[in-house]
Amino acid sequence: MYTKSLFSLTTILLLSKYDVNAYDDKSVEITDLVVPKSPRTGEDVSLVCHYRLVGYNHRLYTVNWWRGKDQFYTYKGTGYDQKHAFNFPGIQVNMEASTDELVVLMDVSEETSGMFKCEVMGEGPSFRTAVETKSMTVIVPPKQVEIHSWEHRHPATYRAGETVQLNCTARGAKPRSHLLWEINGREVRELDVVRFPDFEDHRGRVTSTVGLRWIAPEYFHGNLARVICRALVGGHTTTDTKDIYLDPASSAAFNHQYASGGCQLSTTWTILSLASFLIVRTFP
Repeated sequence: MYTKSLFSLTTILLLSKYDVNAYDDKSVEITDLVVPKSPRTGEDVSLVCHYRLVGYNHRLYTVNWWRGKDQFYTYKGTGYDQKHAFNFPGIQVNMEASTDELVVLMDVSEETSGMFKCEVMGEGPSFRTAVETKSMTVIVPPKQVEIHSWEHRHPATYRAGETVQLNCTARGAKPRSHLLWEINGREVRELDVVRFPDFEDHRGRVTSTVGLRWIAPEYFHGNLARVICRALVGGHTTTDTKDIYLDPASSAAFNHQYASGGCQLSTTWTILSLASFLIVRTFP
């Protein structure tokens, strides 16, 4: 009788120890969380949550996605009807493309922005859980980026010694655009850049303007200055390009060794300079 009771007690202790170890050995790990930091309005966005279930026979219970306090997607590890989505402002889930590790949001907008959380939970009785969060801010690129020339002649043509005056305006961006100038592939000097105050409308969209001033023929390559304005918003770039021309006759006079003495240029030199100008305009 004593031997039988001892055997039963030993069996219970072994089973209890197995159950405790089985419970303690189970865990959930999120190995990679991908949330685009600054997508553009109108894009489809993929949210990725890679995970690992640790422990013998450890199976998935649910994967839940949240934006702030709003739970917008659930994937169940067992049973039928595994996927469920809930609509919120700026949140529209592509159910067909979404899985346990991938959620696709369609046509994101400013309202989509927020803190996104992936929650992975293993089956009971342990219900081990892992959580990771990342933020996303949907940007509004400028609806227009345009370089304006103060020279009304077309194409814009300057004589040596004249001041080239340009403004670049990026309209309706959120957050504000960071504007950069480039001429013939070179960055411009900061002293040639003119900064203007931003204008912000009631929706928080910003119009930014930056100016560029320099004296010809600086920055010109031959008789051409190809000017580029880049508007950077959240890692996205919008550009505008404008070609500025240098009057070849004035360029020749400016560089001629006798120009300062008032020497007249020969007819041949002037004709060659004008021909060069026409070629540059025809083949920019």
